[in-house]
Amino acid sequence: MAFCYDSDWLTDGWPISCSLPLTETGDFVPPDMRGHHFFANLLPEGGARDRLVRWLGIADDDFLLLERLGADCAGALQILPEGEPPDATSEICHALENEHLLRTIGSGQSHWTGHDEPPRLSLAGAQDKLAVRAGRQENRWQFFLPAPGTASTHILKLPVPDLRHIPLFEAFTTFLARELDLPAAPVEPVLLNQETLSLSERFDRRTEGKRVVRLHQEDLCQAQGLSRADKYSRSPATFSTITDILREHSTRPARDIQTLAAWQIFNALAGNTDGHLKNLSLLATSGGGWALAPWYDLVSTLAIPRISHRMALPIGAAEDPQNLHRNHWEAFAHQLGVSPRLVQRLIRSQAERLQENADAWHDAFQDRHGEFPALQRVRTVIRRQTRKALRDWL
Repeated sequence: MAFCYDSDWLTDGWPISCSLPLTETGDFVPPDMRGHHFFANLLPEGGARDRLVRWLGIADDDFLLLERLGADCAGALQILPEGEPPDATSEICHALENEHLLRTIGSGQSHWTGHDEPPRLSLAGAQDKLAVRAGRQENRWQFFLPAPGTASTHILKLPVPDLRHIPLFEAFTTFLARELDLPAAPVEPVLLNQETLSLSERFDRRTEGKRVVRLHQEDLCQAQGLSRADKYSRSPATFSTITDILREHSTRPARDIQTLAAWQIFNALAGNTDGHLKNLSLLATSGGGWALAPWYDLVSTLAIPRISHRMALPIGAAEDPQNLHRNHWEAFAHQLGVSPRLVQRLIRSQAERLQENADAWHDAFQDRHGEFPALQRVRTVIRRQTRKALRDWL
């Protein structure tokens, strides 16, 4: 799959990715895979992609999937058939009833909820999810499925077979990050009969009056021209590469690098071992350039058995979040090009506040959303990681 900018776009447009600059020829063709990787990273992954391919009855091909699903991607771009202009004013939505959602959960077909025509949606990630419009009425969430071309406002994540607590753990882990005043996009648990879903507010959408506007973004695989298969890295140089990108392209590089450090520290404290390159994104700024996007997909995976507990991105050269020491964080600071004292200060601030407040925040979460016995597993992880941080990381 090749990509090139239109000649008029090259005259006065802007680069859609850090990896696809206008200053080059504008042609990104095989064997240079940057163009292919950028667009392929808009598609679902893993089991969600497999189920989608089976349901659509097409080959497992990036181009074919984008052709069918590209009308509402992450970010501002829409992938449309040739000759079909984008409609930035479309506000057509269909009510999404609870029985449709329950059937979707039971069937494992989160891309389809029973309307006459399948919606053209594309969201990266392996977890079953729906791009929806969402709003509260009488303190209850109401969901709507956008018609093709209509922008969504939220992402509704469904329970995963054998991993049913992931939506709950994401909502609670994100709640803890926000209580720590960290820049995480809001997530709430949604109860549907005996199922718990999570509802994430999209940071790549903005409401202007009655209209929803798409904001352009790219994840850190796209920004580097990498395949989705490269989102996990064992290379200690990974964070050096990310900070190089921030220094070159961010409109606020010092702040974003500090935020990046805080993100990895929180991942280690909360036991989120799945913080990979596609869980970091850049938002395009209005004046040109990029800024680190709010955090998303925060899940205390150490509280979940039967999945990898190795860090998606190493800390120094360490991959085991349960066996970290001060020297690993010092190496991490050097990879970021920042003072080890800054990293130490961020660790102490997060760890001490978690140690002091985690139980109260757990109670506040349950007062707001209901009793969830499974959260005891997350509390245990937080207590253990916080104790180790104050003992071994400083």
